[in-house]
Amino acid sequence: MKRETFIFILGVLAAGALVFHFYDQHQERVAMMDMIQKTAKKHDIPAWIPLSIAETESGFDPKTIGDEGSSFGLFQLHRGGLAPEELTEEELLTPEKNAEIAITNMTKAFNRAQTKGLEGIEMLTYIANTSGWPTQRGTDWTDQNTNYNKKLAKNFKKHIKVTELTSVE
Repeated sequence: MKRETFIFILGVLAAGALVFHFYDQHQERVAMMDMIQKTAKKHDIPAWIPLSIAETESGFDPKTIGDEGSSFGLFQLHRGGLAPEELTEEELLTPEKNAEIAITNMTKAFNRAQTKGLEGIEMLTYIANTSGWPTQRGTDWTDQNTNYNKKLAKNFKKHIKVTELTSVE
């Protein structure tokens, strides 16, 4: 076999592996988004809220571990915050458990945001910045210390299109 043919075949195989890898990632992302929508519906909270937050926190990667090993999963549940001390890291990385804990807390913040008359990006920013912090530091602290709200706004624009009329069975 000629060297050029071998290199061509190797290139085709590498391209195929790359396509499969990205397809697999896409499928996992779609599955995580679907599960988040179902959990949001169960808690009667608009799906665009947890979808925007999960994408900002983990990019929908349920295996994400951040903050030097103290934040876990889709919603980056933080030890000392929403991550119950009795749960193991493995349990916190379980997508359904992670989403259930996060969305339960988001629902409380959602209700407070509605009472304040917040809507859209203001509501999302309020919920994202008050539902996961143990001290409820809020949007002023986050605005001053991170680019978090900029990422949140970008993801809000994507996920606000998710209507609650979409059938999630």
